[in-house]
Parts: sequence; C-alpha cells; structure tokens
Amino acid sequence: MAVGRSRLARVIGPILIFLGALLITAAIAGPAYVAGKLTTIPLDIDTTTVAKSEKVADSQADADFPAKSLDMCSINRDKAVVNDVSVTTQTRTLVTTPSDESTMTVQSGSSMVVPSIKTKGEPRHPQLTGAVQDKRPCDDGLVQAWLDRVSLDRETGEPTGKTSEATYQPGESTPAVKIADRKGLQYRFPAGTTQDGKYEFFDLITRSNVGLKFVEEKEVSGTKTLHFQGQQSWVDLSTIRDSNDPTLGTVLTMPASWWGIGGVDPKDDITLNRWAKTDVDLWVDPTSGVIVDQSLHYTQQFRLPGQVAPNTPKQVRDFKLDVFDAKQRWVDATVRSQAEVAKSAQNKIAVAKYVAPVAGGVLGLIALGLGVFALFLGRNPATAGGPGTGRAAAAGSGDAAPTAPLDEDPITTPDVGGDPATEAFSAQPRPDESQTEAIDFRKRDER
Repeated sequence: MAVGRSRLARVIGPILIFLGALLITAAIAGPAYVAGKLTTIPLDIDTTTVAKSEKVADSQADADFPAKSLDMCSINRDKAVVNDVSVTTQTRTLVTTPSDESTMTVQSGSSMVVPSIKTKGEPRHPQLTGAVQDKRPCDDGLVQAWLDRVSLDRETGEPTGKTSEATYQPGESTPAVKIADRKGLQYRFPAGTTQDGKYEFFDLITRSNVGLKFVEEKEVSGTKTLHFQGQQSWVDLSTIRDSNDPTLGTVLTMPASWWGIGGVDPKDDITLNRWAKTDVDLWVDPTSGVIVDQSLHYTQQFRLPGQVAPNTPKQVRDFKLDVFDAKQRWVDATVRSQAEVAKSAQNKIAVAKYVAPVAGGVLGLIALGLGVFALFLGRNPATAGGPGTGRAAAAGSGDAAPTAPLDEDPITTPDVGGDPATEAFSAQPRPDESQTEAIDFRKRDER
C-alpha cells in the first residue's frame, strides 16, 4: 500500500511542479500579452449616438431653440432670414471590411436635422423628404448628411491612410470624396490616453485636423474622464474643392439689400464665401480610450473671402451672416451607454493586468510547493509508508531480523542513519570468544 502511494507521489509531483511553473510564467508574462489584446480597438463596434443642440453659455437664445439656421427658402425672397431652431444629429458607427488584427475600417453615417423652428405661434416642424440634394425642397428638415469611411490603427485609433473618404450629399448616386492629410482622431482614443499626450480631432465639415489640449479631469456618468478641448480657426469652405469648381453653396452672390448690408447701393451684387469652424469638447476614458461624452459646436457664416479689393466699403468688410450655429452635445442616454462601454473595457483590462496575475501567481506557488512535497514523499519510502515501513523493508533484505521472545517487549533500536533496522542489528556487540570458551570448560567440569 505504501509502495503504491510512493509511486503515485512520484508521478503527481512533477505534474504539479510543471503546472506551478506554468502558472507563475503566465502570471509574469501573460498580462502584457493579454492586456495588449484587450487595449486594441475591438472589431464588434456598432454604436448609435444622438446629439442635440444646447444653449451656449452667455447666449440670449431660447433654450428650446438654441441654434440658428439660414432659411434656404429666403434665397428666393427679398431678404435673408435666419431662423431660431433646434438641431438633432444621429450617428451610427460600425466596423466593416477590410479589417484585421492591426487595422480596421470604420463606417459612420450621420444625419443632421432640424426637428422644429421657432415662430411667432406654434413651432414649425419641417418634413424630411428623403430626396436627393439637388431636388430637395427649400424647407426640407435635413441640414446635412454624410457617410464616412476610414481605416484606423487598432492601437492608436489614428487613420492609416489606406481608406479615407466621405460622401457629403444624400442620395445613392453621389460619389465619395477622397480625403487627404487625415491625422486626427474621431471614433476612439488610444488606451492609456494621458493628459500631456498630443492629440488631434478630425473635423469632417472643414476636412481639417483640430489640435486638442487637456482641460481637466472630470467624472462623467460614474466614469473618470480627461476633458480635451480644441478651438478651430475659420476655414473658407469654397477652397475645399473636389473638382475645379467650388462646392455648391459655398459661394453666394446676392444684392446688398438681400444681405442686409447698409451704407451701399442696395442693388449692388455682393459675393460672399461660406466660412466654417468647429470647436470640440471631448471627455475620454483614459484607460480604454472610449469617448464617453462629446460636444461639437458648428459655426458657419457668409462673409468676404480672405483677399478683397482695397476699396471695399467697411460695411461689407465687417458684414457676417450666420448660416448655421449649433452646439451639439450627446444626450444623456448616449453618455450612459458610452460610459458602460468604457467600464466594461476597464474591467477586462484590470482583470488581465492585476487580478489574473495575482491569482495565477498564488496558485502557481501552491502547485509548485505541493509538487515538491509530493516528490519528496515519493523519494523517501520510510516517510511515505509511515511507522513500521522501515522494518518491513529490512526484513526482506536478506539479513535476519531480530526476533524478541514472546514474553518480552520488543527491543527499540536507535536510529543511527541509513536503514534504521539493519544498522541497529549490525551494531549489537559480538560475544567475547574467551568468555565462550570459559563457559564450555565449566560445562565439562560439571560433567
């Protein structure tokens, strides 16, 4: 029975030692590999975000109609009209092909609409006709729709340059526009985002990169975030051309009276360009790089181009007409959803970096200790078999084991090293030969 346990210990011992070493190695080297996989942007992204216009600080606008939008129907009237409106933007972002271990292709479709317009009576709710750009009615509720496709590095979230295109006109037949020099982030920041990191945001409207600076740490929907802010300079949209001609709607010539410019002949035709800029506020989870909250302030105006004639009247030089002005911020439901995504990613990274290594290290040490102990038992039969095993082994070794008389207690032999029973038997003193002979002579005399 003891021999069987000894053999079992000799088999289990190396297995436990191997398992312990494996667990300790995994605890040391595993976190870097696993965490590296978890910090890459996942390929199962499919999110829908909703942003609504909100009142700008120190603005006198109506809280229900905080944005401004040029009434396109007024182009056919005597004077330009700018309406107080509410604006809603819905964006769906998902990963499509081609995507692999290092890069991913993101496709994002957005629609910006005016659900209501302020009037003297009840608000007016423009209809969404769904017609193509050049056939849409002037009072259509759709402000802008675009489809963006870009390939991103899965670790940094930055564009790789392989795919970078956008479709700005609604309608199936509208061709995509290639976008060059695209560097800024849009959909994800890198895991491990830092306060002093140099980041940029890419604005699809102006097709330019907006530099970001760290503002503060702030808790958003239970998640600690880094607040980054970017303020863009004005961009003349007529200079962004997909062909030799300016994009439709970026240059407009109308009489001075229509513009509302005083101090000049009302019948003088004045040509103004459409300028735009986007101010950015992003709240980013530094651990996962998930954007938890977002606010984009779009501003567009008609004003003179950068180069004008020296004799241009001051009234014309200083004139600006708001085309669009809306600060769009994600609604609470979107923020909560993004915060949950960030927390889920945080938990996975924490398990890979901290919990798994500690648990693996502890279990590895336990397995290693048990393996060494089992191996020790397998190599020491006396210890493995318990009391009496040593004598049984000695009895079968060929030397005669001492047998005590039936009426006497067994002799307890000292442990002198090696095999205890054999060494104790060999250590018994041999009888003196002279004493033996004397005993024999006495027996003869008695006879």
